[in-house]
Amino acid sequence: MPRVLQIQTPEPRLRPAGAWSLAGVQAGVCGIALFWILFPGAALAGGSADVLELPQDIENPAVAEGAPAPGVTVLQALPQYAGTRVAHTLHLPADWVPGRRFPVLVEYSGNSVPVRGNKGIGFALTESRGFLWVVLPFVGTDRQKDEEWWWGDVSATVEYAKAAVSEICEKWGGDSRNVVLAGYSRGAIACNYIGLHDDEIARLWRAMVVVSHYDDAHIPWGMSPEERSRAPERIRRLGDTPQLICGEYCSRPQSGNDVELRKQVRTHSGFDAAQAALGLEPLVEVEGTRAFVQRHCPTGQHTFLELPWVNHGSAVFLRNTPERTQIRAWLRSAVGGLP
Repeated sequence: MPRVLQIQTPEPRLRPAGAWSLAGVQAGVCGIALFWILFPGAALAGGSADVLELPQDIENPAVAEGAPAPGVTVLQALPQYAGTRVAHTLHLPADWVPGRRFPVLVEYSGNSVPVRGNKGIGFALTESRGFLWVVLPFVGTDRQKDEEWWWGDVSATVEYAKAAVSEICEKWGGDSRNVVLAGYSRGAIACNYIGLHDDEIARLWRAMVVVSHYDDAHIPWGMSPEERSRAPERIRRLGDTPQLICGEYCSRPQSGNDVELRKQVRTHSGFDAAQAALGLEPLVEVEGTRAFVQRHCPTGQHTFLELPWVNHGSAVFLRNTPERTQIRAWLRSAVGGLP
């Protein structure tokens, strides 16, 4: 079971009824696209816009050596990478039993976070219940290490993902029809950049959870000009695969990290006050993500969730917020409505 920290979590302070809203059916060039927009109705509406001020109520289990077991995260590697630092982690849920098929949540990490860094979001979203959770590497250009900054060898990373997902489903009861791709920051960009790199890998995914950034070509994201220009081609491979696209709030111009902005929001009495004083806007608007999606995938199934805080980091999901609950519910619905 998830390791739940024994901390008294304050009751979330919600906006008035109706703050969560679903907007609209939008006409696309080739048909009708559903763009569900979930506006923040959030835990911090009456408190700080720094979500890390809430107490942590869950933590990722340590990465262990040895064979996979229920409730344990272990390090594994494909045979061709034996003896290198290229590896992935596999977490079998606490309710895992042999012979049963489980949905799989596959994750890519943010910059500066290798697989062994153990800072993923998948454990907090699955609660070690009903899902296998896998964190995949970005294969280094020397094929000897897990790349910590941007992309490494993209072709090798794509092939690693295909092989690892196949092996995990075959050996550990993963349901190949219900594999969800997720990522935070660099990992969010990787959902399209790696996960939609070619037709074969694009067919692996039942759904995607994309948190804080997007492969929307508004800046290079560590890519070559040619690869950056192919972002519209990649998103078209999405087809009708649903995406939940989440992003925090930020200021214009954006800074390289959230440190200064966190200091600033703490001087204001609540999210609404901070937003008004600092001109905070949803990341998906500042970076042009929503416009990019509507332009290049007008008939896609996209849900936008605005996260009412300024924090940029995987630790945001280690806190009890309505947004984490919302993402968990969306994830389980995407694979057929797990309880």
